[in-house]
This record gives sequence, structure tokens and C-alpha cells, in this order.
Amino acid sequence: MTHPYDDGSTQADAVGAALAERGQVYGDATVSHGRIAQVWSGILGTEVSAHQVALCMVGLKLVRADCTPGHEDSYLDGKGYRTIAEGIAGSWDK
Repeated sequence: MTHPYDDGSTQADAVGAALAERGQVYGDATVSHGRIAQVWSGILGTEVSAHQVALCMVGLKLVRADCTPGHEDSYLDGKGYRTIAEGIAGSWDK
């Protein structure tokens, strides 16, 4: 998955590498988040979108970063989920 932050910076490289690694393990992020949305929709009894799943995961990582401010993985994953949310929303194409 390519993303809009691929500007050669170390941070963009880290996010891109994390997304690529997880993509190899879990498959396409958009498809995966769609499947998660289906499960959450069933559990919650209301429609949840793949975009909402990614945004909720950003929120989860924000809470974890607040609990453990020195744990870099929470920030990296949060940026990754934000990138996924942007991709699902189609903002990469604009």
C-alpha cells in the first residue's frame, strides 16, 4: 500500500514499513477493515463502516499513547491507522 506521506522522511518510512509488514501478514488494509466493520456491525447492532473502524483504532492508539507516552509503537500504529482511514475515505485520489 502506498501512502501520501511517502516523502522520504524517517517517520514516513517507518509508517510505510509498518503498513507493508502488516499487509503481508493480514492482507489489504481496506479489505481487512471492511471485514472488521461487518463484525462490529453485528456486535453493536448498527452499521459500522471500514472508515469508522480505522478512526476508532486511531482513538484506541491515542488512549494507549496517553497511558504510556514513551511507547513509540502506539504513535506509529496511530499514524498507520490514520493513513488507512485517509485511503479508505479516498483522500489519496484527490
